[in-house]
Formats: sequence, structure tokens, C-alpha cells
Amino acid sequence: MNLIQEDKNHLSKKTITVYVISIVVCIIAIAIVVAVQVLGNDLINAIFGLQSRELKTEEEESLLKQGFDSIFTNTLETDAEYNVAKIDSEKDLVYTEYEKQEKNDQNYDLNLYIPYMNINDETIKKYNNEINDIFIAKANSVYETNNRNIIYSIQYKANIENGILSLIIKSILKEGPNPQQLVIQTYNYDLINKREITLEDAINLLGADKGAVQNKIITEIEDEEKKANDLKALGYNIFERDSKSDIYKIENSKQFFIYENNLYIIYAYGNDLLTSEMDMVII
Repeated sequence: MNLIQEDKNHLSKKTITVYVISIVVCIIAIAIVVAVQVLGNDLINAIFGLQSRELKTEEEESLLKQGFDSIFTNTLETDAEYNVAKIDSEKDLVYTEYEKQEKNDQNYDLNLYIPYMNINDETIKKYNNEINDIFIAKANSVYETNNRNIIYSIQYKANIENGILSLIIKSILKEGPNPQQLVIQTYNYDLINKREITLEDAINLLGADKGAVQNKIITEIEDEEKKANDLKALGYNIFERDSKSDIYKIENSKQFFIYENNLYIIYAYGNDLLTSEMDMVII
């Protein structure tokens, strides 16, 4: 009896079909990546019918702005436990390192909660050094000041959502007859991929459209600019904005905070000038 042995070098139709499908899928994937690089996310989303996150209505944004100050509870809020190398294993990923509430008549009135990021990482080390240079150094200098009648407060909020650690620090300084100064610093770090994230990264993570976000920023700054110009025309001494300034470009916007699936984009002019003026756009 003769048996016909199947040629091992001969591929079945089923195997060939699987190979062809795999190759086609790879080609499509490569084409999409190339298209995103060349045409941009917005056009690709339009082609494939993908929907971007809807921007907030004026009413929704107004309510969030009204509640902004209540965010600062000097605590860490997190949606899960993350496997992160801590510097101090007994403490949270963010905790209050420097705390002082003290009043000395004619000298100072202090209400200070300054955080420390408890992560063993070079980027985090840079953040902690900056927090020390900006906030702790100033607190120490105020504490040693006499007869200046200084009021100084510092608060913070740390939040972790979907592996992103977002920290915001707010300080208010009133020194004698000088104008009040508001300083806001933020730090945003990807715990999973161990890297700093930019505002553009945050926009993408939340599923928003970069172009729409940029338009929203400019529109709201133009509105504030017009209000300031109108008041200036009436003789008021008002902080002036320049909506055409590059500081409002997404790539140059460094202060942002992620909380409860909302993205707070902050322009705190007191970071560089003696003013408490601030603009905020919420996505």
C-alpha cells in the first residue's frame, strides 16, 4: 500500500491566509504611524472618525474655577497603589516635609505646608531641589526677617490618576506695602514609564484635541486682555496681558495640574513678577 506523504515545504492555504493577513495588518499599522507623523493627529482622527474629548462649557469651567482653592488640602490623593521605589518606605509618595504655623507681631504670619516627593528618581530629585530653592528657602528667609510685616502661606495638592503623579504648589506672599504675589508651581510625572510629562502629553492622555485646546487658551486670554484694556481705559492700574505672546503656546506652557479627569492649565504671572494675577484654562 502506497502512502502519499504531504510535502513539508508546501504551505496550506490556511497558513498562507494567516501570513497574508498578518502582513496586511503590519502594513496598515505602519501606514497609520507614518500618516500621524506627516498629517497630524487631528486629520487622522477625522479620516477614521475618531472623536476627541469635548471641551468644557463656559458654565462647567466657571464652576471648576470657583472650586479651585478648595483643591489645596496638603494631601496626596491616589486612585491605586503603584510599585515605585521610595526614598522613605514608611511614608507616602508625596508628604508634607516642612510645616509651620506661626505668627510674630510686626514680623511675620506664616501658614506653610511644603511637600516632598518621596520617589528615588533623578527627575524627582530635580523637582525636590526646585521646591527647596523656591519655597523652603523663602520660608526660612521670612522666618528670619524682622519688622517687615510679612504674610506668607504655602499649600499644595498631590494627585495620582492613571499612573500620572500631578503636584501643584501655591504660595501667597504679602510683604509690607508691596503688592501681593501669587506663585504656582506644578510637577507632572509618569510613574509607570518613569518620565516627566509635558502639557502636550497630558492633552493626549485625556483624549483632547491639541488644536482645539490651543484655540481655547488663546480665546480665553484674549477675553482677559480685553477686560484689562477696558479697565485701563477707565483709569485703573491693571495687569496687562499680551495674547500674542509665545508663553501661551502649548509647548511653552509649563504649569498644569491633572485632577478628577480635568486638566488645569495655569498662567501665574507672579512666578516672574510681583503680582497675584493669574489666568486658568480648564480642559
